[in-house]
Amino acid sequence: MREGVANTGKIAAVDDVDCVQMGPLDLSASLGYLWDLGNKRVREALREAEKKVLESRNDGVESRAYLAGFTTTFDGARDLRSRGYHMVSGTVDIGLFPSAAAEDVIAFKTSVSESEEEEEKEVDKKYWSE
Repeated sequence: MREGVANTGKIAAVDDVDCVQMGPLDLSASLGYLWDLGNKRVREALREAEKKVLESRNDGVESRAYLAGFTTTFDGARDLRSRGYHMVSGTVDIGLFPSAAAEDVIAFKTSVSESEEEEEKEVDKKYWSE
């Protein structure tokens, strides 16, 4: 990832690259600070990459890539926008998976509960109708 940060400006200058999206969790992991998005080295690397993308846009060429990224507890949408981001994602897959799994469990439990209740009603109906 360090090599990617070092070459971010070159990546942003490639024809047909529309945006360079920063992955703060991936960056933190590759730098040895998994989940530590507030770590000084992680934030410095992110700022370096941001700067290189933005500098590539200022070279007078219309087709350069935009800066894109994810909100975090340390960087909200307004923070990213103020630093020059044009595309901001409000959530990431790592945050969506646990939520989706929890929703599935709740839906399953609800459907099982409803099925059991229906079965009990059927048994009650049969008992009282005999």
